[in-house]
Amino acid sequence: MDENELLETLIGSGLLTEVDDGAIQLSTEFESQVGRYYDRIVADTADVTEIVAQVGTPTRHVAGLASAAAEDPELVARYLAVRDLAEPLEFVESVRVLVLLDQLTDPASRTGGSPESFLSIPGERLPAMLTIFPLTIVYIWREQCPECDVMREALDTVFEGGHDQFTLLSVYGPECAELLESRYEVVGGPTTLFVVDGEIDCRLQGAHVQDVIEKEIRNSITTAELQGVL
Repeated sequence: MDENELLETLIGSGLLTEVDDGAIQLSTEFESQVGRYYDRIVADTADVTEIVAQVGTPTRHVAGLASAAAEDPELVARYLAVRDLAEPLEFVESVRVLVLLDQLTDPASRTGGSPESFLSIPGERLPAMLTIFPLTIVYIWREQCPECDVMREALDTVFEGGHDQFTLLSVYGPECAELLESRYEVVGGPTTLFVVDGEIDCRLQGAHVQDVIEKEIRNSITTAELQGVL
């Protein structure tokens, strides 16, 4: 479903609410549910794997989400509350909701340099997202960057029809430069990371043509198959 349909679903489920001026905000019910899940996650006695499984998470994503709770308990708490309140949503749509919620609560977040098929996320969410999804491409960009524009267009072409095997994420680099450098050795943009099971399989620095991108996609799929990720 498109973003407008998704918003209507979230409003209808009570996850979001419209206020008098037409703005959309998180509902009190949703925030309360997030708080309850957060408290359970950070409690030493909580079985996070069991909690994640109980909300209908696909089996292949349960372990990743449980591990992600150590990196970002708020993100996982939000995911659990989304699954409770918006039950008709499939798993991928639930993750899209997490991205949408970040954009609603931080309207100043930059998304304009993201390729169309990529989910634009705050940099601090990246470690948890790479734990959840075993095969990921991360595009890191900056503003006033001609090479970023060229690489974005190349990625748009390659992923025009989407991709069933990869999760596609984008990050505005300057907002989280320290994290990107310390954890992923990224020091500028555009940088494109091909990540398999949480480890960087390949990185492309600067702009590259479609053939180079497609070659690295094939290489990462091969790595994932050898590691039993696919």
